[in-house]
Amino acid sequence: MTQHKDIQDPKKFSEAHYRYFEAKLFSKETSKEELEDICMTLGHLPTKEAQDLLEKFKQSERAKEVEWLECAIDEGKFHYLCSNNEKEERDMIALKLYFRKEDEIVELMGKCQILEFRLQQYNIELDALTELQKEKLSVSEKEDIKYRILALKDIIAIEQSKLEETNTDIEMMGKINKKIKKSVTTERYQNLQFWDLNEIHFDGEE
Repeated sequence: MTQHKDIQDPKKFSEAHYRYFEAKLFSKETSKEELEDICMTLGHLPTKEAQDLLEKFKQSERAKEVEWLECAIDEGKFHYLCSNNEKEERDMIALKLYFRKEDEIVELMGKCQILEFRLQQYNIELDALTELQKEKLSVSEKEDIKYRILALKDIIAIEQSKLEETNTDIEMMGKINKKIKKSVTTERYQNLQFWDLNEIHFDGEE
């Protein structure tokens, strides 16, 4: 197997290097050993160009010749995303917080749907009781319906209040989360998705 490489210094690689790597990766004349050596280099080169090349090569017919290609891609992504200073670390933590709060907002939206459905049911039941109240009924039946309507109106008021509070929470959390996302200024973190951060963990993170 190709010898393991240390993390490469991006400053030592120019556009010409990437063009050379791409030409070799997609050439039928390139040996298996050369493919492995280039993939090993790219996997330890923390740049977007290296990541893009590995992903592009992954779709080629010769990709299967590098058995550990997926590992190289994952390792390359890890090194590319790792923070190099306090500002980048802060941005990564902020991004993780952003995605966690996005999940919380989705959960609250689901809660709203449940509350809205319940309110529809309660109001349908209230309409039915109101119509039933117009019919000829015994005194005890009228009394029973009266208390049922009062109880149902109380329940509706409570559920309506919960719905309004939840919608307010969603609105506020959305505003806060926009500020959190805006605070992330590290360029290579700008378009990340939550699944890109699965392998990045901080001490103390649950």
